[in-house]
Amino acid sequence: MVEIIYEDDFLAIVHKPAGIASQSDEKNADNVIFQTGWIPAHRLDQRVSGLLLMAKNEQSLALLNEAFAEHRIKKMYRAIVANRPVLPSGILTHWLLKDGKTQKSKAFNKEVAHSTKAQLSYEVVQSSLKYHLLQIELHTGRFHQIRAQLAAIGSPIVGDIKYGYKRTTPDGSIFLQSYQLTFQHPVTQEIVSAEIDIPEIWKKYGF
Repeated sequence: MVEIIYEDDFLAIVHKPAGIASQSDEKNADNVIFQTGWIPAHRLDQRVSGLLLMAKNEQSLALLNEAFAEHRIKKMYRAIVANRPVLPSGILTHWLLKDGKTQKSKAFNKEVAHSTKAQLSYEVVQSSLKYHLLQIELHTGRFHQIRAQLAAIGSPIVGDIKYGYKRTTPDGSIFLQSYQLTFQHPVTQEIVSAEIDIPEIWKKYGF
Protein backbone atom coordinates (compact mmCIF):
# COMPACT_ATOMS: atom_id res chain seq x y z
CA MET A 1 0.00 0.00 0.00
CA VAL A 2 1.27 3.44 -0.96
CA GLU A 3 1.54 5.88 1.97
CA ILE A 4 1.37 9.67 1.58
CA ILE A 5 4.27 11.21 3.54
CA TYR A 6 3.78 14.86 2.52
CA GLU A 7 1.13 16.68 0.50
CA ASP A 8 0.18 20.24 -0.45
CA ASP A 9 -1.64 21.90 -3.35
CA PHE A 10 1.28 21.45 -5.75
CA LEU A 11 3.06 18.18 -4.99
CA ALA A 12 3.17 15.11 -2.81
CA ILE A 13 5.76 12.66 -1.50
CA VAL A 14 4.64 9.06 -1.30
CA HIS A 15 6.24 5.92 0.11
CA LYS A 16 6.23 3.34 -2.68
CA PRO A 17 6.60 -0.26 -1.50
CA ALA A 18 8.67 -2.71 -3.51
CA GLY A 19 6.55 -4.43 -6.15
CA ILE A 20 4.63 -1.36 -7.31
CA ALA A 21 5.70 0.35 -10.54
CA SER A 22 6.55 4.06 -10.71
CA GLN A 23 5.15 4.35 -14.22
CA SER A 24 1.78 3.10 -15.38
CA ASP A 25 1.33 0.68 -18.26
CA GLU A 26 -1.08 -2.09 -19.24
CA LYS A 27 0.42 -4.42 -16.65
CA ASN A 28 -0.06 -2.06 -13.70
CA ALA A 29 -3.00 0.10 -14.74
CA ASP A 30 -4.58 -0.40 -11.30
CA ASN A 31 -1.48 0.89 -9.51
CA VAL A 32 -2.76 3.06 -6.63
CA ILE A 33 -0.17 5.75 -7.35
CA PHE A 34 -1.90 6.55 -10.62
CA GLN A 35 -5.46 6.45 -9.33
CA THR A 36 -4.74 9.89 -7.89
CA GLY A 37 -3.89 11.40 -11.26
CA TRP A 38 -0.58 12.63 -9.85
CA ILE A 39 2.50 12.53 -12.08
CA PRO A 40 5.80 11.01 -10.87
CA ALA A 41 8.63 13.54 -11.15
CA HIS A 42 11.22 10.74 -11.15
CA ARG A 43 11.10 6.97 -10.92
CA LEU A 44 12.03 4.06 -8.72
CA ASP A 45 12.50 0.57 -10.09
CA GLN A 46 9.52 -1.67 -9.42
CA ARG A 47 11.43 -3.93 -7.01
CA VAL A 48 12.88 -0.93 -5.11
CA SER A 49 11.07 0.80 -2.25
CA GLY A 50 11.12 4.36 -1.02
CA LEU A 51 10.14 7.96 -1.43
CA LEU A 52 8.68 9.12 -4.73
CA LEU A 53 8.06 12.78 -5.52
CA MET A 54 4.75 13.40 -7.33
CA ALA A 55 3.56 16.51 -9.15
CA LYS A 56 -0.14 17.38 -8.95
CA ASN A 57 -0.22 19.19 -12.29
CA GLU A 58 1.90 19.86 -15.37
CA GLN A 59 3.13 23.21 -14.03
CA SER A 60 4.46 21.63 -10.85
CA LEU A 61 6.01 18.84 -12.89
CA ALA A 62 7.91 21.36 -15.03
CA LEU A 63 9.29 23.07 -11.92
CA LEU A 64 10.33 19.78 -10.35
CA ASN A 65 11.95 18.61 -13.59
CA GLU A 66 13.98 21.83 -13.62
CA ALA A 67 15.01 21.29 -9.99
CA PHE A 68 16.14 17.74 -10.76
CA ALA A 69 18.06 18.90 -13.83
CA GLU A 70 19.89 21.50 -11.73
CA HIS A 71 20.61 18.96 -8.95
CA ARG A 72 18.61 20.94 -6.38
CA ILE A 73 16.81 17.88 -5.04
CA LYS A 74 18.88 15.75 -2.67
CA LYS A 75 18.10 12.03 -2.73
CA MET A 76 19.56 9.63 -0.18
CA TYR A 77 19.43 5.85 -0.49
CA ARG A 78 20.14 2.78 1.61
CA ALA A 79 21.32 -0.54 0.22
CA ILE A 80 22.37 -3.90 1.62
CA VAL A 81 25.25 -5.78 0.00
CA ALA A 82 26.94 -9.06 0.89
CA ASN A 83 30.36 -8.06 -0.42
CA ARG A 84 31.73 -5.10 1.52
CA PRO A 85 33.34 -2.44 -0.71
CA VAL A 86 37.13 -2.30 -0.40
CA LEU A 87 36.97 1.26 0.93
CA PRO A 88 34.54 2.10 3.76
CA SER A 89 33.46 5.24 1.92
CA GLY A 90 34.14 6.96 -1.36
CA ILE A 91 32.89 8.45 -4.60
CA LEU A 92 32.15 6.14 -7.52
CA THR A 93 32.47 7.52 -11.04
CA HIS A 94 31.53 5.41 -14.05
CA TRP A 95 30.20 5.84 -17.57
CA LEU A 96 26.95 3.95 -18.07
CA LEU A 97 25.70 2.47 -21.30
CA LYS A 98 22.07 1.35 -21.37
CA ASP A 99 21.10 -1.76 -23.30
CA GLY A 100 17.52 -1.32 -24.45
CA LYS A 101 17.04 -5.03 -25.15
CA THR A 102 18.07 -6.28 -21.72
CA GLN A 103 16.96 -3.11 -19.88
CA LYS A 104 20.29 -3.06 -18.11
CA SER A 105 23.10 -0.52 -17.70
CA LYS A 106 26.74 -1.51 -18.05
CA ALA A 107 29.31 0.49 -16.12
CA PHE A 108 32.67 1.43 -17.64
CA ASN A 109 35.67 3.01 -15.91
CA LYS A 110 36.19 5.40 -18.81
CA GLU A 111 33.98 7.08 -21.37
CA VAL A 112 32.76 4.95 -24.27
CA ALA A 113 30.57 5.84 -27.23
CA HIS A 114 27.02 6.88 -26.25
CA SER A 115 27.73 6.48 -22.52
CA THR A 116 26.72 8.97 -19.81
CA LYS A 117 28.71 9.91 -16.72
CA ALA A 118 27.37 8.57 -13.42
CA GLN A 119 28.54 9.53 -9.97
CA LEU A 120 27.52 8.72 -6.42
CA SER A 121 28.93 8.84 -2.90
CA TYR A 122 28.63 5.90 -0.52
CA GLU A 123 29.48 5.02 3.06
CA VAL A 124 29.33 1.71 4.91
CA VAL A 125 27.32 2.65 7.99
CA GLN A 126 26.73 -0.74 9.60
CA SER A 127 27.69 -4.39 9.21
CA SER A 128 26.04 -7.59 10.42
CA LEU A 129 27.50 -11.09 10.37
CA LYS A 130 27.10 -11.52 6.60
CA TYR A 131 25.82 -8.20 5.21
CA HIS A 132 26.70 -4.52 5.00
CA LEU A 133 24.41 -1.49 5.04
CA LEU A 134 25.41 1.38 2.73
CA GLN A 135 24.23 4.98 2.70
CA ILE A 136 24.28 6.44 -0.80
CA GLU A 137 23.89 9.93 -2.22
CA LEU A 138 23.25 10.32 -5.93
CA HIS A 139 25.07 13.08 -7.79
CA THR A 140 23.55 12.12 -11.13
CA GLY A 141 20.35 10.31 -11.99
CA ARG A 142 20.97 7.53 -14.51
CA PHE A 143 19.06 4.37 -15.41
CA HIS A 144 19.80 1.67 -12.79
CA GLN A 145 22.73 3.82 -11.65
CA ILE A 146 23.17 2.56 -8.09
CA ARG A 147 22.58 -1.04 -9.08
CA ALA A 148 25.09 -0.90 -11.94
CA GLN A 149 27.77 1.03 -10.07
CA LEU A 150 27.73 -1.18 -6.97
CA ALA A 151 27.84 -4.27 -9.17
CA ALA A 152 30.83 -2.78 -11.01
CA ILE A 153 32.87 -2.69 -7.78
CA GLY A 154 31.90 -6.25 -6.88
CA SER A 155 29.13 -5.36 -4.42
CA PRO A 156 25.80 -6.15 -6.10
CA ILE A 157 22.72 -5.31 -4.05
CA VAL A 158 21.06 -8.19 -2.19
CA GLY A 159 18.32 -9.66 -4.37
CA ASP A 160 19.50 -7.98 -7.57
CA ILE A 161 19.97 -11.00 -9.81
CA LYS A 162 20.08 -8.84 -12.95
CA TYR A 163 23.30 -7.25 -11.68
CA GLY A 164 25.01 -10.33 -10.33
CA TYR A 165 23.53 -11.22 -6.95
CA LYS A 166 23.13 -14.97 -6.58
CA ARG A 167 19.51 -15.31 -5.39
CA THR A 168 16.26 -13.46 -4.79
CA THR A 169 15.03 -12.14 -1.46
CA PRO A 170 12.03 -13.69 0.39
CA ASP A 171 9.65 -10.96 -0.87
CA GLY A 172 11.25 -10.60 -4.31
CA SER A 173 12.47 -7.07 -3.60
CA ILE A 174 15.88 -5.55 -4.22
CA PHE A 175 17.38 -4.28 -0.98
CA LEU A 176 17.63 -0.69 -2.16
CA GLN A 177 15.55 2.09 -0.61
CA SER A 178 15.15 5.79 -1.35
CA TYR A 179 14.81 6.87 2.27
CA GLN A 180 15.25 10.65 2.24
CA LEU A 181 14.27 13.57 0.01
CA THR A 182 15.25 17.19 0.70
CA PHE A 183 14.57 20.18 -1.55
CA GLN A 184 13.36 23.76 -1.70
CA HIS A 185 9.69 23.82 -2.63
CA PRO A 186 9.48 25.19 -6.19
CA VAL A 187 6.43 27.35 -5.37
CA THR A 188 6.52 28.26 -1.66
CA GLN A 189 10.35 28.24 -1.47
CA GLU A 190 10.18 26.46 1.89
CA ILE A 191 12.57 23.58 2.61
CA VAL A 192 10.78 20.23 2.40
CA SER A 193 12.39 17.14 3.90
CA ALA A 194 10.95 13.64 4.23
CA GLU A 195 12.50 10.47 5.65
CA ILE A 196 11.26 6.91 6.21
CA ASP A 197 12.42 4.00 8.34
CA ILE A 198 14.37 0.99 7.15
CA PRO A 199 12.18 -1.74 5.57
CA GLU A 200 10.96 -4.32 8.08
CA ILE A 201 12.36 -7.27 6.13
CA TRP A 202 15.89 -5.82 6.32
CA LYS A 203 15.85 -6.35 10.08
CA LYS A 204 16.07 -10.09 9.46
CA TYR A 205 19.46 -9.43 7.85
CA GLY A 206 20.88 -7.80 10.96
CA PHE A 207 19.74 -4.18 10.56
